[in-house]
Amino acid sequence: MVDERAGGRGEPDPVEAVAVLMVNMTAATSLRTGAAAALGAATADAGYAVAAVLGGSAAPAEFTPAG
Repeated sequence: MVDERAGGRGEPDPVEAVAVLMVNMTAATSLRTGAAAALGAATADAGYAVAAVLGGSAAPAEFTPAG
């Protein structure tokens, strides 16, 4: 799902929910725990970005118009 309110960046809605969860976790535990959670989320986002770039670079060859 793409959130159109995100200014057309194409970010899915769960990105916002994860950010709120990390703020709450940091407030309830410690800065160290919150930083570790943020690093994990950033690593997952980087993986999704790499998959999008690799998939996007392969897509034009498959979806060129015939003729």
